[in-house]
Amino acid sequence: MKKSYLILHSAVLLTGFTGVFGKLISLNEITLVWYRVFLASIILFFILKIYNLKMLKSFSEALKISKAGVLITIHWIFFYASIKYSNISIGVVCYCLTSFFTAFFEPLLNKKKFNLVQVL
Repeated sequence: MKKSYLILHSAVLLTGFTGVFGKLISLNEITLVWYRVFLASIILFFILKIYNLKMLKSFSEALKISKAGVLITIHWIFFYASIKYSNISIGVVCYCLTSFFTAFFEPLLNKKKFNLVQVL
């Protein structure tokens, strides 16, 4: 249980400092996101090799994952741009609104009814 709390608090700390790190790093937002994607790709490659996990089974599966990756990349570019051109608090507030907007867009994209509890 203590390990889970340690992991949770580490994740919250890193998420909270993402805006600070983005402001302190002198690279522009596209270069910064490119390095993040490159580093994450290398780490994920080694994780797949170490744990001997299966690769993608079909081209359509790879295409779906690639679309999600492009969307996340665009999100991070805009996040770091908002921090670079305004201040950290604006960027972090926008970042924290992700779950709020997900509650609105998820029913639209999946053609489901709105759930008021999720929005609240």
